[in-house]
Formats: sequence, structure tokens, C-alpha cells
Amino acid sequence: MKAKKSFTVPASLKILLALPVIILLIVALSSCAAGKKAVNTQTVVKEKPKSPDKEEPFVVVEEMPLFPGGDSTLLAYIRQNTKYPESAKTNKIQGKVIVRFCVTSEGSVDRISVLKGVNPELDAEASRVVSTLPAFKPGKQGGKQVPVWYMVPIDFSLK
Repeated sequence: MKAKKSFTVPASLKILLALPVIILLIVALSSCAAGKKAVNTQTVVKEKPKSPDKEEPFVVVEEMPLFPGGDSTLLAYIRQNTKYPESAKTNKIQGKVIVRFCVTSEGSVDRISVLKGVNPELDAEASRVVSTLPAFKPGKQGGKQVPVWYMVPIDFSLK
């Protein structure tokens, strides 16, 4: 019987010693978790509020915007109105610039951006040419004229 008591006393002591250690671990971990939550809430990036007059453009619609005369006329217009920058000519810089723009519900060109650029001068010239495009026939979704994203490649090559 004495042997049983000697085993139960150390076991009870181990439990009593382990209990404060477990409580300290729980408190330490919960305070670390609370600190992480505070950091996460501070690093949240706020989205820009959408302006009510600017509707988000569609990517694909039932009836896509149409340049007067079609895509071949659009590319011909771009070729005729593109002026190769002189410094790009002297440095023999060539490539294809892909420009994205929005054809608004009225048919005008808006929100011009370069998706794939070659050189800052060529990119600027591509944006300039796109900004001079005449009005498109607007795209339609559900019978209503809507803004639509449009992309066009502009090739800069020396002969």
C-alpha cells in the first residue's frame, strides 16, 4: 500500500506543476494571436470608391464595339497616323506595343493604357495614336450601349 501512495504523490505533483505551465502557454499564444489580428487589420488596403458616372467596362458583350470600316480600317488608321520617334529610329528600337482602351457607351476612346510595352517613347506614341481614334459604334449588352475594353497591337518596325 505504501508503494501506491508513493506513486500517486509524484503524479499529483506533476499535474500541479504542469497546470501553470499550460496556462502560461495558453495566455502567451492568445496574446500573440491578438497581436497578429491587430497587424492584419492595419494592413488592409482600401479600394478606391467607384465613381457613379464611370461604369465598369465589359470584356465581352453580345455586340462588340465596331470601328467605322472594321478592324482592317482601324489598323490602317493606326499605321497611317503613327509617327516613329526619331530617337527610337536612331537606336534601332523595334517591337509590338499592345494598348488597351475603353470604348465608352457613347463610342469615344477612354482609359488608355499600355499592356505590353517596348520602350517609353514607343509606348507614348502608341497611346497618342489611340487617343486620336475617331468614334466607334458602341458595344451593346442586352440591347443597351455599354462601355467595353478593347485591345489593339501597334507594330513598330524599321525597314
